[in-house]
Amino acid sequence: MTIRPVQIRFLLPPPRTARSGVTLMEVLVVISVLMFLLAILFPSLGAAREQARRILCQNNLRQWGTANQYYRDEHKDYLPTEGTYLYPDESYTWFNVLPPYLHAPPYREVEGVGKDIREFPELHMWICPSKNLSPVYKSGSGKNQFHYAMNLVLDGVDGLTPFPDEENVPIQASLFAHQSKTIFMFDVYSNISCGSQRNVGTDYHKGLGNVLFLDGSVRPFRSEDFVVDGNFKNPRPIWNHPNMYWGYMPKK
Repeated sequence: MTIRPVQIRFLLPPPRTARSGVTLMEVLVVISVLMFLLAILFPSLGAAREQARRILCQNNLRQWGTANQYYRDEHKDYLPTEGTYLYPDESYTWFNVLPPYLHAPPYREVEGVGKDIREFPELHMWICPSKNLSPVYKSGSGKNQFHYAMNLVLDGVDGLTPFPDEENVPIQASLFAHQSKTIFMFDVYSNISCGSQRNVGTDYHKGLGNVLFLDGSVRPFRSEDFVVDGNFKNPRPIWNHPNMYWGYMPKK
């Protein structure tokens, strides 16, 4: 007897055809995930960028501090004077005597070309990278483009000038007993070459203002450290801050 083989056939489902696209629901899910991630990352990226700009600003002030130290070494410890953009050729002003120590032209030469300082990449020490993004990076005339200002009290104190002083007489830094607390320069709000507590610019660094001291150190401070309640609209300067000395002449 012949045994015939039994053929077993498996019924398999037909092969699926390749999908030609994605569904609307899948697209919406992906978009939602991306928006969620961006919402998390963007504030962090913005804060990181501002921190980097604040560090660059602090480095600019350190350069001015280095230039000031070189100047003092060559001028018997005398400080430069505050000056004003109205008289750019005046002698001893910080913005004319300090730049050559940083291999840069004095301000009177830069101002004379009739262009914005920020058009000169090599003059970055003049520019606060955060203020440079604001509408007030320069004055209306374009002539006074100071992003950093000198403490106006640090010249002309001769025992006869009323306090606070606004003269332009060089004095020696050695007259100030605590140079690590005595302010030399700072972030300035308006585009002026000198000022005091009421002129510090804290808007550009999220409520912080960078300060350069006579010893060359740089530290940030809050608005409340410069004026009472941080109110710059009706400023009441703080003169007795434990870490910032604006100009009471100590006794020798």
